[in-house]
Amino acid sequence: MKEIKVKITEDKEYKVCIEKGILINLGEHLSKTIENKRIIIITNPLVNCFYGVKLLSSLKKGGFNLDLIDLIEIPDGEKYKSLSTAKYLYDELLKRKADRTTTLIALGGGVIGDLTGFVAATYMRGLPLVHIPTTLLAQVDSSIGGKVAVDHPLAKNIIGSFYQPKAVYTDPEVLQTLSDKDIKNGIVEAIKIAVIKSPAFFKWLEKNINRLFKKHRDLLCELVKEAVSLKVDIVLKDPRERGLRKVLNFGHSIGHALEVEAGYQDLSHGEAVALGMLIETKIARNRGMCSEEFEVQIKQILSFLPSSLLSSSAASSSQSLPFPSLPSPPAPLPFPHPSLSFPR
Repeated sequence: MKEIKVKITEDKEYKVCIEKGILINLGEHLSKTIENKRIIIITNPLVNCFYGVKLLSSLKKGGFNLDLIDLIEIPDGEKYKSLSTAKYLYDELLKRKADRTTTLIALGGGVIGDLTGFVAATYMRGLPLVHIPTTLLAQVDSSIGGKVAVDHPLAKNIIGSFYQPKAVYTDPEVLQTLSDKDIKNGIVEAIKIAVIKSPAFFKWLEKNINRLFKKHRDLLCELVKEAVSLKVDIVLKDPRERGLRKVLNFGHSIGHALEVEAGYQDLSHGEAVALGMLIETKIARNRGMCSEEFEVQIKQILSFLPSSLLSSSAASSSQSLPFPSLPSPPAPLPFPHPSLSFPR
């Protein structure tokens, strides 16, 4: 098992534990992590169908009393990452007499993780939180770093906080049940962190991307470990995004706007971020802030996107961006990583 320590402050530290099959023995790990045995699991119907019973069996094997464990389902989809769904969860927690010692477990992808984290941060001013991410995107990105939020009809992730979990338990084996689209969504986030932080990881992704699409078990596990390590390194230097951590928004500044425009439907988060990276790279290239070679490599590695999306990104970056004019920045972009072999 790979353990990555996340030490936010002297008295705030947790681990991201990554191991194939860890879900089976999760109860044993959790018994050493949380103080109170009262647990409420928040998930969606599909994830519950795949992993709900497995998680409960693991908790029972770890010594937990199932009578003290509740499970709440919420619908799947970005449009449900809202204040109204958060209110529903507050109501359910109150009905179940949850208190400050009750641990919330987020079992699911990015929507479940963000929403459960937001509720954990705000209910009774904070409940213990554990993430069990079940999508590639959640494993490599959204479960790492403590950002929790809900969406507003006019802006994505605009209502939220920084709230770190007690632990993150990542089982790459669960990725085998994902759709091709979900795998690609996660690979987009891995590409983002590679562009920002690691030329070697970028080249590794270029070499292995087709086998990753086929859900090669060992390669997916390696991808998760490397992406998490790279992101944690940035988060530790700027936990509350006051400076350096903003580089992790590459592709998201425009990508989030595209998601809002799409009404949080029809366009997945990964697709929106990929389009954002293409458009932002085009803008940077037009301003002389990155090289033509770099732009070509970004286009090539994202060529798995549907052709309709690729054509829309080209149109948006050249003439029809629905955003105000962007002022010239005072300094070059903090990406690609300075040691990347892409002339700037």
